[in-house]
Amino acid sequence: MKTDIDNLDNTYKLCETTGKLKVLNVVDIELIKSKKMVSEMGLAFIKEKSKGIRKDSLDWTFVFRDYYESLRGLMEAYLLFDRIASDNHQCMNASICANHPELALDWDFLETVRLKRNAINYRGQLITYEVWDSLKLKFELHIKEISKAIEEKLK
Repeated sequence: MKTDIDNLDNTYKLCETTGKLKVLNVVDIELIKSKKMVSEMGLAFIKEKSKGIRKDSLDWTFVFRDYYESLRGLMEAYLLFDRIASDNHQCMNASICANHPELALDWDFLETVRLKRNAINYRGQLITYEVWDSLKLKFELHIKEISKAIEEKLK
Protein backbone atom coordinates (compact mmCIF):
# COMPACT_ATOMS: atom_id res chain seq x y z
CA MET A 1 0.00 0.00 0.00
CA LYS A 2 1.25 3.47 -0.89
CA THR A 3 2.00 5.59 2.16
CA ASP A 4 4.43 8.25 0.93
CA ILE A 5 3.22 11.65 -0.23
CA ASP A 6 3.99 12.76 -3.75
CA ASN A 7 5.30 16.22 -4.61
CA LEU A 8 2.47 18.72 -5.16
CA ASP A 9 3.84 20.39 -8.29
CA ASN A 10 4.72 17.10 -9.99
CA THR A 11 1.34 15.62 -9.10
CA TYR A 12 -0.54 18.63 -10.43
CA LYS A 13 1.39 18.59 -13.72
CA LEU A 14 0.75 14.86 -14.11
CA CYS A 15 -2.96 15.33 -13.46
CA GLU A 16 -3.11 18.06 -16.10
CA THR A 17 -1.17 16.15 -18.74
CA THR A 18 -3.08 12.89 -18.26
CA GLY A 19 -6.48 14.56 -18.50
CA LYS A 20 -7.58 13.71 -14.98
CA LEU A 21 -8.70 17.29 -14.44
CA LYS A 22 -11.77 17.98 -16.55
CA VAL A 23 -12.66 21.52 -17.61
CA LEU A 24 -16.40 22.09 -17.48
CA ASN A 25 -18.36 24.44 -19.74
CA VAL A 26 -20.14 26.42 -17.05
CA VAL A 27 -20.03 27.23 -13.36
CA ASP A 28 -23.03 25.34 -12.00
CA ILE A 29 -24.05 27.38 -8.94
CA GLU A 30 -26.91 25.04 -8.05
CA LEU A 31 -24.57 22.05 -8.05
CA ILE A 32 -22.12 23.95 -5.84
CA LYS A 33 -24.91 24.78 -3.38
CA SER A 34 -26.14 21.19 -3.43
CA LYS A 35 -22.69 19.67 -2.85
CA LYS A 36 -22.08 22.11 -0.01
CA MET A 37 -25.42 21.29 1.59
CA VAL A 38 -24.90 17.51 1.33
CA SER A 39 -21.40 17.80 2.79
CA GLU A 40 -22.60 19.91 5.70
CA MET A 41 -25.57 17.61 6.38
CA GLY A 42 -23.27 14.57 6.37
CA LEU A 43 -20.92 16.31 8.77
CA ALA A 44 -23.75 17.27 11.13
CA PHE A 45 -25.03 13.69 11.02
CA ILE A 46 -21.68 12.08 11.87
CA LYS A 47 -20.94 14.63 14.59
CA GLU A 48 -24.20 13.69 16.28
CA LYS A 49 -23.71 9.94 15.79
CA SER A 50 -20.13 10.02 17.08
CA LYS A 51 -21.08 11.48 20.48
CA GLY A 52 -21.70 8.05 21.95
CA ILE A 53 -18.78 6.15 20.49
CA ARG A 54 -16.41 4.71 23.08
CA LYS A 55 -12.71 5.44 22.69
CA ASP A 56 -11.90 1.73 22.39
CA SER A 57 -14.31 1.29 19.47
CA LEU A 58 -13.17 0.88 15.88
CA ASP A 59 -16.25 2.81 14.75
CA TRP A 60 -13.90 5.82 14.58
CA THR A 61 -13.11 4.43 11.14
CA PHE A 62 -16.53 5.54 9.94
CA VAL A 63 -16.31 8.90 11.64
CA PHE A 64 -13.02 9.45 9.81
CA ARG A 65 -14.48 8.31 6.50
CA ASP A 66 -17.54 10.56 6.81
CA TYR A 67 -15.38 13.58 7.67
CA TYR A 68 -13.22 12.75 4.67
CA GLU A 69 -16.29 12.58 2.42
CA SER A 70 -17.59 15.90 3.73
CA LEU A 71 -14.22 17.56 3.13
CA ARG A 72 -13.97 16.04 -0.34
CA GLY A 73 -17.48 17.20 -1.21
CA LEU A 74 -16.66 20.75 -0.20
CA MET A 75 -13.44 20.70 -2.21
CA GLU A 76 -15.36 19.41 -5.24
CA ALA A 77 -17.88 22.22 -4.80
CA TYR A 78 -15.13 24.84 -4.55
CA LEU A 79 -13.37 23.58 -7.67
CA LEU A 80 -16.62 23.94 -9.61
CA PHE A 81 -16.13 27.73 -9.38
CA ASP A 82 -12.99 27.12 -11.49
CA ARG A 83 -15.02 24.85 -13.80
CA ILE A 84 -12.79 21.94 -12.73
CA ALA A 85 -13.91 18.41 -11.92
CA SER A 86 -12.02 15.20 -11.23
CA ASP A 87 -12.94 11.70 -10.17
CA ASN A 88 -9.38 11.33 -8.92
CA HIS A 89 -9.07 12.53 -5.32
CA GLN A 90 -5.33 13.13 -5.55
CA CYS A 91 -5.79 15.33 -8.62
CA MET A 92 -8.57 17.23 -6.91
CA ASN A 93 -6.28 17.82 -3.91
CA ALA A 94 -3.46 18.92 -6.22
CA SER A 95 -5.68 21.30 -8.18
CA ILE A 96 -7.10 23.08 -5.16
CA CYS A 97 -3.70 23.34 -3.42
CA ALA A 98 -1.82 24.47 -6.53
CA ASN A 99 -4.41 27.01 -7.69
CA HIS A 100 -5.69 28.34 -4.37
CA PRO A 101 -2.83 29.05 -1.98
CA GLU A 102 -5.05 31.69 -0.36
CA LEU A 103 -7.02 28.83 1.22
CA ALA A 104 -3.87 27.69 3.06
CA LEU A 105 -4.81 24.02 2.65
CA ASP A 106 -2.21 21.53 3.81
CA TRP A 107 -1.19 19.26 0.92
CA ASP A 108 0.46 16.78 3.28
CA PHE A 109 -2.69 16.56 5.41
CA LEU A 110 -4.98 16.13 2.41
CA GLU A 111 -2.77 13.39 1.03
CA THR A 112 -2.41 11.69 4.40
CA VAL A 113 -6.16 11.44 4.86
CA ARG A 114 -6.65 10.40 1.23
CA LEU A 115 -4.21 7.53 1.69
CA LYS A 116 -5.85 6.54 4.98
CA ARG A 117 -9.27 6.60 3.33
CA ASN A 118 -7.96 4.39 0.52
CA ALA A 119 -6.53 1.96 3.09
CA ILE A 120 -9.98 1.76 4.70
CA ASN A 121 -11.91 1.34 1.46
CA TYR A 122 -9.53 -0.90 -0.46
CA ARG A 123 -7.56 -2.75 2.21
CA GLY A 124 -10.01 -3.02 5.09
CA GLN A 125 -7.81 -1.04 7.46
CA LEU A 126 -9.49 0.33 10.58
CA ILE A 127 -8.91 3.61 12.42
CA THR A 128 -8.52 3.88 16.17
CA TYR A 129 -9.70 6.78 18.29
CA GLU A 130 -6.08 7.90 18.71
CA VAL A 131 -5.58 8.16 14.95
CA TRP A 132 -8.91 9.94 14.53
CA ASP A 133 -8.14 12.33 17.38
CA SER A 134 -4.77 13.22 15.83
CA LEU A 135 -6.54 14.30 12.60
CA LYS A 136 -9.81 15.78 13.84
CA LEU A 137 -8.64 19.37 14.35
CA LYS A 138 -7.10 19.63 10.88
CA PHE A 139 -10.25 18.14 9.35
CA GLU A 140 -12.34 20.77 11.10
CA LEU A 141 -10.01 23.62 10.10
CA HIS A 142 -9.98 22.56 6.45
CA ILE A 143 -13.74 22.06 6.36
CA LYS A 144 -14.32 25.46 7.96
CA GLU A 145 -11.94 27.23 5.56
CA ILE A 146 -13.44 25.73 2.40
CA SER A 147 -17.01 26.20 3.57
CA LYS A 148 -16.30 29.86 4.35
CA ALA A 149 -14.63 30.34 0.96
CA ILE A 150 -17.63 28.83 -0.84
CA GLU A 151 -19.99 31.15 1.06
CA GLU A 152 -17.87 34.14 0.04
CA LYS A 153 -17.95 33.14 -3.63
CA LEU A 154 -21.71 32.57 -3.52
CA LYS A 155 -22.35 36.15 -2.32
